[in-house]
Amino acid sequence: MGQARLPYDGIEDDMKILMVSNFYPPHYRGGYEVRCKQVAETMQQRGHEVRVLTSVYGLPMDFSGGFHRATEEIEGVRVDRWLDIYAYGPQPPSRPWTLVHARRQLADARRFAKILSGFKPDIVNWWSMNGLSMNLLPMPAEKHIPDIHWIEHPWMINEYGVAGEKVAPFWEGLWDGSWGAKPIQPLLRWFGRRWERQIASEGIPTRQFPNQPRHMVFVSEFLRTLYRDAGLTFLSSEVIFGGVPIDHFLAPVRRHGMEGPIRLLYAGQITLDRGLHTAVEAFGQVPPQLRSRLTLSIAGDNPGEYLDGIRRRVQELGLTEAVTFLGKVPHDRMPEVYKCHDILVFVSTREEGLPLVMVEAMLAGCAVLTTGSGGAIEVAKLADLPLIPKADSGTLARRLTEFISNPAVLDDVALRGQEVARKEFGLDVMIQRWESTIAEVKRSPINPRGECR
Repeated sequence: MGQARLPYDGIEDDMKILMVSNFYPPHYRGGYEVRCKQVAETMQQRGHEVRVLTSVYGLPMDFSGGFHRATEEIEGVRVDRWLDIYAYGPQPPSRPWTLVHARRQLADARRFAKILSGFKPDIVNWWSMNGLSMNLLPMPAEKHIPDIHWIEHPWMINEYGVAGEKVAPFWEGLWDGSWGAKPIQPLLRWFGRRWERQIASEGIPTRQFPNQPRHMVFVSEFLRTLYRDAGLTFLSSEVIFGGVPIDHFLAPVRRHGMEGPIRLLYAGQITLDRGLHTAVEAFGQVPPQLRSRLTLSIAGDNPGEYLDGIRRRVQELGLTEAVTFLGKVPHDRMPEVYKCHDILVFVSTREEGLPLVMVEAMLAGCAVLTTGSGGAIEVAKLADLPLIPKADSGTLARRLTEFISNPAVLDDVALRGQEVARKEFGLDVMIQRWESTIAEVKRSPINPRGECR
């Protein structure tokens, strides 16, 4: 397996790039999709023709339980919201489930094939496929179109596997009739085999799911190692740190004294593995004489039991006046949110790729306290950030107490973080490497199985 980055000998103009992502702003869930949009718009501005294919996530469901499949232009980029999403948001009626599910996925594959034949991209660029039909993944190689992944999440491990073994059983069950009641399985098998031949004639994979994209780009070394340890090896791969538009977020580091408020921020998805409860518990453990200087803002939303429990716990700890729930803040408003705070508390326990929110907050002058979970450790090590053990509210409370009692420590962490963010995580640097990589992928001949010649 080649692990060196592809050689670079100049940029080609006029590349036609088809980007595929489960979500795309303004309908999105996290930083993966935000970065996808930044890349799409920047590449379009640099003279390439970019088209985005994404899901109907965020669109209203009609009276029949379906979605209107919209096409729009966002900052000069055509965005087709044509694909079904199978893991998030409202789902249309699905009885019998197997049959309806299959038809939806096959319709997605036909939509994808239509774009490939009409747009004729030079390269297909996959982003997060979490919740999308996995039948799409082998299709570019069958049409001799090189493809490249930008990986910030273990979705391929969880939903596809080394060679599609997470996908194939569904289709095997459909074709052999085992999804139905036993007395009618022979009839379903006869019908399934005929249907399978028709689908195969369209070039839609349902039996073999090869997993050899032309190139893989991981946003952190942690993720590349995670994939390799899961048995997913590739022809070539590299790590490109995810970048942030520096000018959008850069702000002077705020100096702190022994008086005045210290404003904490939690920003991002509100789920158990992101650790908001740890931040709230830590807040409650800071000594009362110091806690009176603290406030906590929570930028994010996810209605349900977990968030309801957080709100109850805030009340139980007597923190109602000090904790503000901002709800989901549009990404273009986040620079102002960061600038109004002093400390970002990033206490995730999940396998992070390379957290966008950490770098944005560092640029905006916030000190960052982090668990270093997943790829977050690579940011933390470069900036020498204070590390908090996962789910350890006591250690987090002690760190917060130290920052309040000795503001020079807080200021040093913020200054150090901002310097590293400016040097290592600029969007311009990332785009230069990305553009040279995809240009080389476009030039490199492949055979129909996606292998290098």
